Parts: sequence; C-alpha cells; structure tokens
Amino acid sequence: MRSFLLFMPLLALSLVAISPAAAQEVESVFDSANQDFADGNYEQAALKYESLVEKGLLSPDLFYNLGTTYFRLEEPGKSMLALRRAQILDPMLPEARQNIEVLRNQLGFLEFSDSTLDRFLRLLPRNIGGTLGAALVWGALIAITAGFVLPRAVPYRSGLITLAIVLFLCFVVVWRADAYKRSSLAPESFSIVVADNVKALTSPTPGARSVIDLPAGSEVRLVQISGPWRYIDIPGALRGWVRAEQVEPVWPVPDTR
Repeated sequence: MRSFLLFMPLLALSLVAISPAAAQEVESVFDSANQDFADGNYEQAALKYESLVEKGLLSPDLFYNLGTTYFRLEEPGKSMLALRRAQILDPMLPEARQNIEVLRNQLGFLEFSDSTLDRFLRLLPRNIGGTLGAALVWGALIAITAGFVLPRAVPYRSGLITLAIVLFLCFVVVWRADAYKRSSLAPESFSIVVADNVKALTSPTPGARSVIDLPAGSEVRLVQISGPWRYIDIPGALRGWVRAEQVEPVWPVPDTR
C-alpha cells in the first residue's frame, strides 16, 4: 500500500496570466475533480481534468493530478504520460518524480539512458546554442576583418586568422550539439507508449514479426509517420513499427480545442 499512498492529488492549482473570472471557473472544475477523486469517481475526475487541458490550461499540478487519476484507473501508460508532462513544466516537482519512480519499479518500462554529455546538454538553457553560435561567428568575422582591414592588426594577421578558424570550429561543435539536443533530447522528440501489450513490429503490417515488447509507459522517439503507423527509435538501439494510437507525444500537448 505504501506505493499507492504517493498517488494522491494536489489540492491547489497554480494559475498564471488568467482573468479572475476564468480562474474562478478553472478552480471550480479543479476542486470538483479533486472531490470526485476523493469519492472514488476516477472516471469523472479524469474527464474534468482533461477538460481543463483541452481549454489550454498547462499546469504541473493539473498534469500531476491527471497522472494520479489514470493510475487509479489502471491506465499506467496514460499515467506516465501525464506525469512526464508535469515534470516538463516543473522538473523539481517531487511528487511527480516519486510517482514516476513507483511506475518504473512496477512496470519495468523502457527508457533511454543519458550519457554524461546528454546530462550536461540538458542543463543548458534552451536557446543557448543559437546565442553562443552567433557570438562565435561574429567573433570569427571580426578577427578576419581586423586582420585584413585594420593597419595596426596586419602584423597579427596570422594569429587572427588562426583565432577565426578556432572560433569557427567551436561554432561547428556548438551547432552540432544544439542540433543533437533539439532532435534527440528535447521533450518534443519523445513519445510514451500509452497502450497495454504493445509490440514493436518489423514492418507496418499486423502480421509482421515482433521486434520487442513495449511495456506501457515506455519511452520512444518518433522517426517516421506512415498513415496509421509510427516508426520509432526504441531504447537499446532498436527500431520498429507501432500503431499511432499506441503512442502519444510527450510534448507539445495536442490542441484539441
């Protein structure tokens, strides 16, 4: 029972940049959903939480409670998806981290493991690549221009050219690291297996050979879309096909309005 005690809803909702009237309506629905949860009406609670998401309310508290509710509904894939979204909005939310750990132990789902470089890149600000890259390019251009235009800099031309080359090489490294972060580490790159008993297949046909079983809550990356099928990267250097309804992007949250 100890693990289940972690899956309790948060009773307060943080609202930012919303009118007082809208805030009152949101809080009313949120409180009503919390009461449904307390009464064991988990389906009604989930519908009310989802209605707030559909209105564009993206709150870590809301997604945490939605993940908690789906856990009680025995839908671990949807629970993990909501908890991941809560964690994106508030990486320090302890309840989300604790409950993800509970699901990790219970489900044994697949996850991509971060290298030391991955962990370092995740710590960098989201737009640091573009800012630093632009500074390096401008530095290289200034060094080259000074070496050929400024009379006082002519004696140092070879050194300035070397500096420009070094700055340009640094720009290439930063550009590649930024591209890798955007394609492989950004929340938009990941999807969660939300269905049960999912198998990744060798081809987009129902009778294809299975590559690997994907427990609910597993983390994958989208590679290709082919009609109702999705070709995905799977932890462990594997790839396979799954049905579109079996996975859902972690971010951005689909606009259902």
